[in-house]
Amino acid sequence: MSGPDGETWGDIRGGGAGGWDSLVLSGRTSLERHGRLAVHGPWGSGRTTLVDDLATRSGGQVLRVHAREADQQLPCAGLAQLRDGTLLTGTSPTPDPAARLGLRIATARALSARPGTLLVVEDVQWLDPVTADVLEYCARTLPAGRLAIVATERCAERPARAARLLGGRPPLLAVEPAGLDETAAMLDGLGLPARCATAVHRHCGGHRALLAACCADLEAAARTDPDALTGHLASLSLRRADAVAAAWLDTVPEEVLATLRTAALTTQVDADLLRRAGCAAAEDHVEYGLRAGLLTTREPSSAHEPGAVRVRFAARALTRAAPLTTDAPSRRRAHRALAGAVRDPVRAAWHRALAQDGTDAETARETAAAAVPARAAGDSRLAAELLLAAARLTPVDGHGARLERLTEAAHDAAVAGARDLAHRAARDIVEDRGSPTQQVMALLAVIDAYGQDLTGAEPVFTAARRAAGADPSLRAAIELRAAVQANVAAGDSARALHHASTAALLARAAGDVPLESAALTMVARMERVLGRLEAAPATLARALTLGVPPLRMGIRNSPEYLAARHAVFDGRLPQARAALMELLPLALAAGCAEDLAEVWRSLAEVDAALGACARALRWADSALSVTATADLSPGPAWYTAALAHSHGGSFEQALQYATRALRASRAEHDPLHTTRSLWVMGAVHLHSGHVDRAAAALMEVAGLEERSGAGDPAVLRWQADAVEAFASAGQLPRAHDLLDRMQRTVRPHGAHAMLRAALTRSRAVCLHHDGDSDGAVELLDDTARVFSTLGTPVEEGRTLLVRGRVERRRRRSAAARTAWEQARALFEAAGARPWAALAEEHLVRLAGIPSGRGGSDVREATPGSNLTAHELRLAGLICSGCTNQEAAQRMFVSRKTVESTLSRIYRKLGVRNRTQLTAVLTPSAGT
Repeated sequence: MSGPDGETWGDIRGGGAGGWDSLVLSGRTSLERHGRLAVHGPWGSGRTTLVDDLATRSGGQVLRVHAREADQQLPCAGLAQLRDGTLLTGTSPTPDPAARLGLRIATARALSARPGTLLVVEDVQWLDPVTADVLEYCARTLPAGRLAIVATERCAERPARAARLLGGRPPLLAVEPAGLDETAAMLDGLGLPARCATAVHRHCGGHRALLAACCADLEAAARTDPDALTGHLASLSLRRADAVAAAWLDTVPEEVLATLRTAALTTQVDADLLRRAGCAAAEDHVEYGLRAGLLTTREPSSAHEPGAVRVRFAARALTRAAPLTTDAPSRRRAHRALAGAVRDPVRAAWHRALAQDGTDAETARETAAAAVPARAAGDSRLAAELLLAAARLTPVDGHGARLERLTEAAHDAAVAGARDLAHRAARDIVEDRGSPTQQVMALLAVIDAYGQDLTGAEPVFTAARRAAGADPSLRAAIELRAAVQANVAAGDSARALHHASTAALLARAAGDVPLESAALTMVARMERVLGRLEAAPATLARALTLGVPPLRMGIRNSPEYLAARHAVFDGRLPQARAALMELLPLALAAGCAEDLAEVWRSLAEVDAALGACARALRWADSALSVTATADLSPGPAWYTAALAHSHGGSFEQALQYATRALRASRAEHDPLHTTRSLWVMGAVHLHSGHVDRAAAALMEVAGLEERSGAGDPAVLRWQADAVEAFASAGQLPRAHDLLDRMQRTVRPHGAHAMLRAALTRSRAVCLHHDGDSDGAVELLDDTARVFSTLGTPVEEGRTLLVRGRVERRRRRSAAARTAWEQARALFEAAGARPWAALAEEHLVRLAGIPSGRGGSDVREATPGSNLTAHELRLAGLICSGCTNQEAAQRMFVSRKTVESTLSRIYRKLGVRNRTQLTAVLTPSAGT
């Protein structure tokens, strides 16, 4: 796609499932089936590119009419294009009403003379009335076999004009914005880091022209400085994306654009506010923006958010570009008008600050004071922006006050994860020659704002150490961050322990109690990872004894949060949940995005294990939301989403999240979540029956864990899944080797109870593969009882599933059925949807296979043995009396999918109806 000056912006075609190829396929299918298609979308959405792809693949002659805004009142302008295309001959068409019928008939005759022709009519919103009338007649009278027609209309909502042209009710194809997966696939295809996907998607809103331009900007930035692509776009030059956004805004009338400029300076598009700020026709202009796709609506994010729907810009790029379409004095006047129109005093102070030209001590004081309620409301980013604005407004003689405001801004930016704002504050403090403490605190705020992605943070550490000198408190703070870097970025637990221990000693020498508590907490965390099960609780108790409130050091860094995490590792899940629920209100009140994400992620993990799978999915969704909103590293939240979906969503969705998490964590050099993502990916492959893929992923986990020096296997319980995957993939020696190593590592300690149970289940799998089914059943019974005692119904159900498989292999169908029915009941009570479906699938298979007598396996000779597992499950539901709709709901698919799958089953089995299907698949009495 090219800009108005001819500069290439990039290819708007995305990639991946559900992306551009899916749009083209939908268009081709509708066109082949109906011969008519109305394509619609806003400016730059890709309508022309889509019809170009459809035309290229049509295989026949293609004729085009491309209406233009300047020609919409010019009679026959569109038909004249067909004449130039040699379809019509003779003199130019005339708009004479008396000749209109002849014009209709002549055009229809000419178009029908070449069967298989595809007529493409673009931008019908500008089609002149005569051409529209003639083409409507052709569409109405010519059958699809003689003439196929595609009409495009620039609009975000229903294409009324295109629909009317094609007869009133044609198939509609909206060129929807690219989703996050397509955005990530597009970045991946260009060799750009996946960690940018969330920020790019939010910046572009999935708008394809914006997305192509933004990718071109990122490619240019990567060529200049590969480390610049950190997942945060605020500090990058996005010249092409800005140009596309400005070009899109330029498609609306000037009076509408003036209102949108003012709206872009506010937090949301509110017609009442805009009217109070002087935009008299705000309602009409907002409606225009919605039709043009520049604005969109969203539902309220929570029950506490008033109002039915909210209006916002369709892409952040528009809010960035709109104010820049006018000059600075005009922007200041708009801010001044908004300051008098908003009812929120904090926002009023913000607008007054931006309306001020130059410095002003009183405005600076008022702006800095507004940061306090913003921070109290949990909006740390706004607090940082207010303080940066206050620093800018501070006169030269207020040097001390300016530095204090910059230091506070850096802290708030770190809490918000706003790396761009933290960098600005730190840069200004260094340039203003702030004190060593101010410089170090600001530089540490930059490091804290990096989140999981500590790529490129080393120069900041170097600058902080230089500024700290010999000050023990400042050095302790730096050593604590170095411990986090060693743990998260390098995966070096021993080095992380060394840095944390040094930080604790320095903090104690400096008398800095909060810092000492945070350092001791980090020491305890690393001691646990390294398997020092006695030392870690003692160190954690020392940190708790210091009595520092969790909010003082950040909840995720507090000993209270680590105590909850240790309870998770130990399998003390009710205790862990109670502790996390005590911390959640504190995190909500503080509004720190990273703290909220950590607490919600832990709650998702705990509730999934406890069998509250629906609740776990909600926690995971909350973590995803705050991660996206605050531009946090997406890997951890995607990993948690994969874990939650592997319990209560679907294995397919879990695998998608695990893949995203792995891609992002590798791009961010985060070995901790790389390992976790590989584990959940391998586990999902195992549960889905792809044992070779499971074994490969879990082999990689084993290597990463060995290199990390992790000593406590209960921190990440991947080992049992690995043993089961190796055994099921025919790698029994490897499975036994891992079991033997775990037997030497896992201790008879309460902290390892859940891991011991999982390993016992995997040992039973090995025994079964070794031929000792009796021993396997005995171990599985013990394991199921342990998981029941621990209160983990999904793990108990998994154990019963394995028990049923063992019994089925032993030709004990009744015992297998009992185990699977018990498992299904547990899964259904827990809301473990994919596991309930798996248990149901086993039962369906069992119902379709008569009990084997005489010791020979008769499966191949059994009716239904040529059906896939998916088909067998559907057949079982139908045989049990389910309607198509009921079966669709049970299998989490559409009714249309059920109907097509059922037709395939009938063909395979040579039956014609449900009665015959039931007779074929249901075992006769006495078998």
